[in-house]
Amino acid sequence: MGKKLLQLVLALAVIGLGFYVYVLISTPIKFAEEQKIREKAVITRIKDIRTAERQFKSKYQHFTADFDSLINFVLNETMEGERRLIDEDDSVAMAQARKKYGRKFKNVEKFTYSIKDSLFKHLSVEDVQNLRYIPFSDNKEFQLDTTTYVMGTYKAHLLRCHAPYVNFLNTEEYNQQFWNMLETKFDLYIANAEASDMMKKMKADGLKAAIQKVDDKENPGKKVAKYFIGDNVPIPMDIEFFGVTFGSLEENSDKGSWEDGRLE
Repeated sequence: MGKKLLQLVLALAVIGLGFYVYVLISTPIKFAEEQKIREKAVITRIKDIRTAERQFKSKYQHFTADFDSLINFVLNETMEGERRLIDEDDSVAMAQARKKYGRKFKNVEKFTYSIKDSLFKHLSVEDVQNLRYIPFSDNKEFQLDTTTYVMGTYKAHLLRCHAPYVNFLNTEEYNQQFWNMLETKFDLYIANAEASDMMKKMKADGLKAAIQKVDDKENPGKKVAKYFIGDNVPIPMDIEFFGVTFGSLEENSDKGSWEDGRLE
């Protein structure tokens, strides 16, 4: 009886150990797979925001940080474009047109087109109205910020759109994996950033200490980020710093983090 009981206990221990090892191995894999799926959905939507912002700037010469204005622009406004009347490789047709209309002939005509029906026909009206919301985030909005950089006669309109990882990844089921991922992103950021005293301090602090908020000396009772990144429009180094982004408030670029290596 004692021998059978010992065998049963050992069998249960082996099963339990096997399950523990399975969870230990499979959980990071499941997290990585889910992160990939969620990132893809966020990138798809943020690309549509970028397309809308490019068109908005083309018409109004500046970006907008207001989603209401951007969504109304996509749903209700038009743009003016130009198109060729005749294929310029068709030498016969071109010669006939020049003969008929003389030197005043211009092989272009202007036309107007609907933003929604041309560039966003793959989206329903509801999809456009939901552009502001980060997928898998329980309707948290993308961070959308603009600024104008001026140096002498040079002027640049800058835009940044950002979806923090903490807003769309499953931080409850995969809490340890989430923090491991942030640690990796933090270390890569420090390694690729310009060397400075602040970066040295951040590296010495480590992720959790670096993103810990501190007392605001100018406003007693309030907390602020310990570090801020950027000179033109400083961005707080906090738990929302890392995520899917396009654009920058420091340089004239609207590249996405999935395009320039920031997601690696």
